[in-house]
Amino acid sequence: MTQAAPADVVARHGELVREVAAHAYRYYVLDDPTVSDAEYDVLYGELRRLEAEWPELTHDASPTTRVGGAPRADLQKHERLVRMFSLDNAYSRDDLESFDERVRRGLPGDQAVVYCVEPKLDGASIEVVYELDHARKHAKLALVTTRGDGKIGEIVAENVRTVRSLPLRLTFDAHAPAPPLGVSRITFRGEVVIYRRDLEAINVAREADGLEPFANARNAAAGSLRMLDPREVAKRPLRLALYQFVEGASLQQTHAQSLAWMASLKLPTHRREVLCEGLEAVWKQISALDIARATYPFETDGAVIKVDDYRAHSILGETTKFPRWAIAYKFAPERARTRVLSVEVQVGRTGALTPVANLDPVPLAGTTVSRASLHNFDQVASLDVRVGDLVEIEKAGEIIPQVVAVVLAQRPPHAAPVPVPTRCPECDTEVVRAAGEVALRCPNRRCPAIVRAALHYYARRFAMDIDHLGPSIIEALVQSGLVADVADLYDLTVEQVAGLPRMAHKSASNVVSQIQGSKSRTFDRLLCALGIPQVGQVAAKQLAEVLPSLSECIALGPDGVATRASEVNGFGPSMVEAVRAYFADDELQRLLGKLAARNVSVPFLADNAVVQGPLSGARFCVTGVLSRSREQVHAAIRAAGGEVHDSIKVDTTYLVAGDKVGATKLEAAKKKGTRVIDEATLEAMMRGEILVETTNAAAPARATKKKKSSDEGGTQGA
Repeated sequence: MTQAAPADVVARHGELVREVAAHAYRYYVLDDPTVSDAEYDVLYGELRRLEAEWPELTHDASPTTRVGGAPRADLQKHERLVRMFSLDNAYSRDDLESFDERVRRGLPGDQAVVYCVEPKLDGASIEVVYELDHARKHAKLALVTTRGDGKIGEIVAENVRTVRSLPLRLTFDAHAPAPPLGVSRITFRGEVVIYRRDLEAINVAREADGLEPFANARNAAAGSLRMLDPREVAKRPLRLALYQFVEGASLQQTHAQSLAWMASLKLPTHRREVLCEGLEAVWKQISALDIARATYPFETDGAVIKVDDYRAHSILGETTKFPRWAIAYKFAPERARTRVLSVEVQVGRTGALTPVANLDPVPLAGTTVSRASLHNFDQVASLDVRVGDLVEIEKAGEIIPQVVAVVLAQRPPHAAPVPVPTRCPECDTEVVRAAGEVALRCPNRRCPAIVRAALHYYARRFAMDIDHLGPSIIEALVQSGLVADVADLYDLTVEQVAGLPRMAHKSASNVVSQIQGSKSRTFDRLLCALGIPQVGQVAAKQLAEVLPSLSECIALGPDGVATRASEVNGFGPSMVEAVRAYFADDELQRLLGKLAARNVSVPFLADNAVVQGPLSGARFCVTGVLSRSREQVHAAIRAAGGEVHDSIKVDTTYLVAGDKVGATKLEAAKKKGTRVIDEATLEAMMRGEILVETTNAAAPARATKKKKSSDEGGTQGA
């Protein structure tokens, strides 16, 4: 019989659990540690030694249990009780005035409404559920799910347990009272974020390992949440800010009270909410947040305005898309001024020459920017950008830095015009400009820059999905002469890759294994990876439905391939000609032959049965950042009977616009009469709650709502 731990050991264990948790709270939540890292490590080490000696002391609230378990094969789905809505967006004071008017019109009486204004966090949304134990006056962490489609999310509890700012157990007392006895669980919503300083450190490490840096903190946080091995997630500096109390919220009367109660439980919140009576006070606070956001450790792209009174929430209710009691005000893209130090020319996958400005480093939207795109040499001439100029930069879609203006009044006398290149900076081939094109191009397909870019595109997740094949490895492969095209990848041996600079044998083995594994990708993935002009992910899948294998394409020849392509709905004459020209090119024919000889890709097996569903007859284009991957949204549309377009065509019925949508797609939708909808509207259409239009209109039209069934319930939180 195992001897029980002595009373003094049990007491010391309890002290250590509380002390380690308290220090983690001060470090990860308050950002105000009272002990050094070394002192914390001593306490944590003592706790681990006690639990190793007396295993019965370990319980689910111990800080040592945050990371554990083997990697999972996949993420399980969970249907939540209360739908997680998106928020409607406002971009101007007029939009806010319209929102305020709707709120006041929907509430009894005619008085100013009290709003709670807080920063809109730019991370990955999650829902956190605790189960209550009223007898012991505590609640333990029970479930964590991603946002998903709002109703169904993926279970990521093991991953989020690694976030040290989230308590594994909540303790109730006089300062933080427990919910009523009838409540068995309490639910919160929040955002998993990565601090700016931590993202910079992650990207430095990723680049050193030959991996692509994360474009922004949001992508890094979302990708981390969905990793299958919690031990890997624990290496990411994830943090959490809860912003909404959902189930169990009847304990409080207002949103602000809920946030205060959450903070008293030592839950991580942003602690930046401000109560505002009336629209004028709201507008002032939004302006203050816009100024202050540069000082925040996390990314924020706007302000969230919520009616504070929970009773008003139930009166105002929700639409099929979003709650009527809240709105998100989106800040204009941040701009910064800096000096152009030089302009270099990059050569892309298609041979296009892109001028890039090297800048005096400047902080912008959460990162330090030292380079910005100038797009093309016509744009350089239009802006009249010169070396030495003071310029204004912003991030397109808050991701890609670009020069948007020159401060001509402060142009130095020595500012030198940017010369237009006549020869490729990589291979010295004379550049060309095709009729009707803006871009200058290098026509040499063996140009090292074109080969590198083609390899990088080929290996991307949506194409052949070759993990571990990062920029530094690609650079070394091309520079060493081992790889001159994508087919050469399949001839690489572990010994050859291990001979590259800074490449260990195990890493080389992983790279070669991933490359060989990509042979099993379906033919539509290969078509996308080849970078055929005008053929993206969607068009590649459509083309693979009529051309299911590489061997069939080679046997048909260019004209036969073009004939099949012309049968694809949505493939116009220019797309068909682009496909024909690709397969007619002698050099590319040799490349296709090499790939076929190496058995790259397997036939694409399409389900040719016509899917009938709520979206039948409608055609969709998807753009922007959505709650799930573009491929998942495309699959959902097709499963509901809809058709997916790569770009907006004359018969595209709807543009599904997520966050951070570029102006080009919106302008194309307006020009072609394509209706613009958000993700929540698409989901309502797929559920059959909104009737779907199947023809285009000269201007965006409203879809007709179906009558709401009597068993549809409301929700308490966004």
